[in-house]
This record gives sequence, structure tokens and C-alpha cells, in this order.
Amino acid sequence: MKTLLRTLVATALTLALFASLASAAGDGTYKGSVVGDSSQDITVKVKKNRVNKFVAHVYASCGLTNMMITVAYPPAGAKKGTSAKIKDNGRFKAVFKGSPDVEDDKRTITGRFKGRNVTGRILVEGLCSSDDKYSAKR
Repeated sequence: MKTLLRTLVATALTLALFASLASAAGDGTYKGSVVGDSSQDITVKVKKNRVNKFVAHVYASCGLTNMMITVAYPPAGAKKGTSAKIKDNGRFKAVFKGSPDVEDDKRTITGRFKGRNVTGRILVEGLCSSDDKYSAKR
């Protein structure tokens, strides 16, 4: 009975270890695009389990016109070293202003790392608006 219990505990610990490793983000650059439109490119840079750089070019509705805008994190004027922590479940989220000069400019980026891939959402609210899903791989 003790042998069976030890085997079950060892198996559970091994599975937990592999599950956490599978969701962990590897250091490097992930490249991809908005789902359904490869002209809207995405770059995510990861180092030491943090998103250090995120750049996306997405179409946004700005008043009566649609135009390509850049969503960049950390944003202009951010404190040096600003980054988004990737949690144990492989997820990250950053909410920020796209421009320090524009009051009504909220941007939210989220993502989930799984193996060599990251998928997520880019939400732009304010004078311009956009809501896109993206996918990128390392």
C-alpha cells in the first residue's frame, strides 16, 4: 500500500512540474499577427518571465476613419524597466495609456503563453478603438 501511495505522489508531482513548465514563457522574441489579418503584425519580447516589449500594428476606428495605429508597451514616457509579469499560469496583462498627452487613450494587452506560442487580445479604447485577438510564436 505504501508503494502505491509513493508512486501516486511521485506521479502527481511530476505532472505538476511538467504542467508548470508547459505554460512558462521562454525567453526570446515571439512574432505573429492579428487573427485573420497577417498585415497587422505583432512582436512580443520576453526575458526572465516578463514581457519587456510588445509592439502591434492594428487597424483602429478613429472617428469617421479607420487607420493603422501602433500599440507599444511599455508606452512612451514609461519608467525605465517597465515590464509585465508573466504569472505561473502563463498569463500576463498590461493596462496603460498609449500617449501621455492624450487623456482618453486606454490600452489593454493580455496574453497566454503555451509552449512556443502566445495568444491574446489587444483592446484600444478612447479616441480610437480596436478589439483584436492575436497569435504569435517563437
